[in-house]
Amino acid sequence: MIDHIAALIFDSENNLLVLRKKTPDNRKECILPGGKREKNETDEQTLTRELQEELGIEVEKMTYYKVYYDKAVFEQGEEFKQTTYITKIKEKEIEVKNEIKEALWINLDYERKGIKCNPTLSLQIIPDLVNDGFIS
Repeated sequence: MIDHIAALIFDSENNLLVLRKKTPDNRKECILPGGKREKNETDEQTLTRELQEELGIEVEKMTYYKVYYDKAVFEQGEEFKQTTYITKIKEKEIEVKNEIKEALWINLDYERKGIKCNPTLSLQIIPDLVNDGFIS
């Protein structure tokens, strides 16, 4: 099972930060910032490392939100566990790095704007964020 730790980062207008990965097949689905846990890392260590590597940003505070289970989008057929944290970052310009192609701020109009999110994000996480008042 893939053990993924993800950040739910919001801007001042409650838009959610999502990413597009660089992939050989140029997939369009957006994902949450974060990544796979490395040996013996805590959730905080994983998220801190991944956000620095992917976006050049630092975690100021992270608060547990929820865990989601699904099939992985990028690793066909693998089970996927995603632990999410409402994450406040230290003020700094986001710098797209490494395997990340693009960083986008989305709201509930994302589909109308032609942005596609992975199924876990679009069918589970975003509806929960709406129900819990994080996105409107």
